[in-house]
Formats: sequence, C-alpha cells, structure tokens
Amino acid sequence: MRKLIRGRSAIVVAALATTMMLGVGTAGAAPVPARALDTWAVSDDIGRCGIVRIPMTVGLASGWPGGEAYILLSPEFYLPDLTHQLTQCMIAVTVHWENLDTGAAGSRTVYPMDSRENPAAYQTSGNAAYVASGLGRVRFWLSTATPHVSAPPIETVISL
Repeated sequence: MRKLIRGRSAIVVAALATTMMLGVGTAGAAPVPARALDTWAVSDDIGRCGIVRIPMTVGLASGWPGGEAYILLSPEFYLPDLTHQLTQCMIAVTVHWENLDTGAAGSRTVYPMDSRENPAAYQTSGNAAYVASGLGRVRFWLSTATPHVSAPPIETVISL
C-alpha cells in the first residue's frame, strides 16, 4: 500500500511540474467564449480521486443585464491503476475575476464534479459559475484549497 501511495505521489508531482513548464504565459484579450489553459490540482481525497485537470471556458450569460459572465468548469479526475466512481469526486474551485476597465473584482467558489460521467447534465451540477463582472475587459483565473498549478489568467471582452 505504501508503495502505491508513493507511486501516486510521484505521478502527481510529475503532472504538476509538467503543467508548470507548459502553462507559463498569458492569454491576450479575446471575445467570448474563450477557453483557458488547464489548471491541475490534487483532489480533496487523493486516495480516492487522484489528481484533477480543470479546463475553464468563459462566455456571456444570456438574458443578464450589465454583462454577467458564465464560467464553465469541466474537471476530469485521474487515479492511475484504480477505477473510481466519477460522480463521487468533486473539488472546491474558486473562480476569481477582475474587470480591467472598471476595477471591480470578486470571486466565487463552486464544487464541480467530473464532466465525463454525464456530459449532458454536468452543466447544472455545480460546474457553472455566474459572476457579475460587468462589461469590458475581464481577467479570470482559478485556485483551489489543495496543492495546485494554476493556468495563466485568461483575459476576455464581455460585451452585449
């Protein structure tokens, strides 16, 4: 058992180090929807859920006055050599934002589940976050309470 945990730890460290090397840089402002590089994290229960890759897509929420951004998180959990129930794995992810034109900023924590288990339903399972970012150039980034390697912030333009 100890050997298995050491092996998993080595995989986690290797994945995080690779992501740090590949994830350096910044994204220029782009119109919505925009896709960020992946954030990698250790799950809350590494023995059961392993590490998690967290892609982020930013879009404009329709029907919201003032430009409310829609952030979709599509996590995928990886646990080498063991099967697990994807619906039992989730991670607290904080979405941070800053409007570069108005100076407004904020954050919101969501609890997304693995997006591969039920692709048709995962958007309503806590994987989506709405933030009142307002119109203009907005920067978004992610963090977790567990060890993680954040992707560079993504800048996008929220406009009606």
